[in-house]
Amino acid sequence: MDLYFSYISSYSQKVLLGLYEKNVAFTPHLVDLTSQEERARFREFYPFGKVPLLVRDDGRMIPESSIILEYIDQTFPQSPRLIPADQEDARQVRLLDRMCDLYLNDPVVSMILESWKPEPQQDSEVMDKAAERVGLMYRFLGDHLSGRDFLAGNQFTMADCAAIPPLYFAKTFADFSSVGQLQDYWDRVSQRPAVIRMWREAEPYVRALMGE
Repeated sequence: MDLYFSYISSYSQKVLLGLYEKNVAFTPHLVDLTSQEERARFREFYPFGKVPLLVRDDGRMIPESSIILEYIDQTFPQSPRLIPADQEDARQVRLLDRMCDLYLNDPVVSMILESWKPEPQQDSEVMDKAAERVGLMYRFLGDHLSGRDFLAGNQFTMADCAAIPPLYFAKTFADFSSVGQLQDYWDRVSQRPAVIRMWREAEPYVRALMGE
């Protein structure tokens, strides 16, 4: 099983967290998204050119982070389960996963892309709209985490895999320490072995991307 990914891709980080949590072995293929030549070569292999991409041993390609984690969880059912067996609980995990992707990750990516432009070229409307969405998600997550250790309850799930990468980037632009439940959550998940491993591997690439 091969995984094509980039450490600077939050969606790749999401999948890595799930794989590391479940201790599933895979062959890594790092795609340098900063290289036009390498991105062109990857598009020859996978025309959509998006990471992450999981390739099964039979050659079948599985794209999109949530679909990859669904496949991983079904194929390797050992604990921890990223998606609960109970249908209602599973639906809640999928809802939170989508909310984190659409309403947290996507606006954070917009903020990062705008911040790379020279200040006179930055679109303030895009930045303001993204910041508004991120702030809304901070409040939602803070309220939602009341009485819960993790997003979907007391078990780490795919929803947490979806939340952790964009929260890491988001706090660079908008501090969430004043949102008590969210800060407590961040302090907890930051100590998980899978999260520590992922950030240890990704940090050099992320720092280079952010110009640090």
